[in-house]
Amino acid sequence: MSWLQKPIFVTGATGFIGGRVCERLVQAGAKDVRALVHTVQHASRIARLPITLVPGSLLDRASVREAMGDAKIVIHCGLAPARGILSTTENALKAAADAGVERFVHMSTAAVHGLTPAPGSETEAAALPRTGDHYCDNKGRAERIVHSFHRRGLPTVILRPSIVYGPFSAWSIRLVRELRDGKVTLIDRGNGACNTGYVDNLVDAVFLAIEKDQAVGETFYITDGERITWGDFIRAHVPMVKNAPPLQEISKAEVADYYRRQPGLIWGSIQQGGRLLRSRELRFLLRRIPAMGRIETAVWGWMQAQPEQRRERIRARFATPETVEPENNGNFSMPEEVTLATQTGTVFFSIDKAKRVLGYQPRIPFTRGIGLVEQWLRFANHL
Repeated sequence: MSWLQKPIFVTGATGFIGGRVCERLVQAGAKDVRALVHTVQHASRIARLPITLVPGSLLDRASVREAMGDAKIVIHCGLAPARGILSTTENALKAAADAGVERFVHMSTAAVHGLTPAPGSETEAAALPRTGDHYCDNKGRAERIVHSFHRRGLPTVILRPSIVYGPFSAWSIRLVRELRDGKVTLIDRGNGACNTGYVDNLVDAVFLAIEKDQAVGETFYITDGERITWGDFIRAHVPMVKNAPPLQEISKAEVADYYRRQPGLIWGSIQQGGRLLRSRELRFLLRRIPAMGRIETAVWGWMQAQPEQRRERIRARFATPETVEPENNGNFSMPEEVTLATQTGTVFFSIDKAKRVLGYQPRIPFTRGIGLVEQWLRFANHL
């Protein structure tokens, strides 16, 4: 009996990857697809498909079990904030174990090795590090939970994509908007490893993970297998944007030095808090509170009773600043710290294991994938 004839349960079905999984399942002829939907308003993309939309929350184990029904295959693409990654993963695994699921495909991420993976993490044999990033570390811990359920008898497969792009991807939607606004800066000429993966290549790997018995208990990096840099990825979007300003460039050292010179958490909070308290906008909002009008009148009266020299000192200390020192000079856009970490890695992940064990062969090369993205961006009025 083909796996496409069995009941299939998809979490994260309203998201970018999960939505495409649902579409491809229908295209492949799947007869019984159940999609977990947390927020109905986000389900417009998959609501048109001949699948069953089931309400539930990955944070509620009982609702996950009920939504899963008699599924024999689970494709777990569900997203969660960093603090919820472990509980949602465990809830999905427990429900799958109770349901007697025959294959559980867990969508992890190459970020288990951090936003800037260290040399030596090119293959799945590399031990998972403690990165210090809450999201990355919890995704690594979630993989350990998956392995623990596999040891107890649940047939699991872990996939680790990296930068997944394609129609509906936030990577391209955000990038074309920032290109239009002149807010894209190449770090070290864009030479950092991007590790792109076109979404349909990833879905191919999901299907192979279900079909191949030798995949059970294994972990696989899934990318396009091309050495695409961030410069390649960004520059491929530039021609899509009419009259896009020239790309800005900066070195990794300059960005790192900029953030080293910024105030720390406590002092930075004090500074920004002081600016907020002195702002006209806050005072305008406070005046809407009836009691604040009386307080302001009393303070004003107290101020008028003070000697002029003292009033000047108070004004100098608490007056609203006319200008706030800009974070960036002119039109230059300083990359965020996460962007710095993400775009300066040197590791290109190997898909040799996926090719060998799954028979995975990326069908859509980068040049074609970018063309398909442009077609969709124009169709969706992002260009």
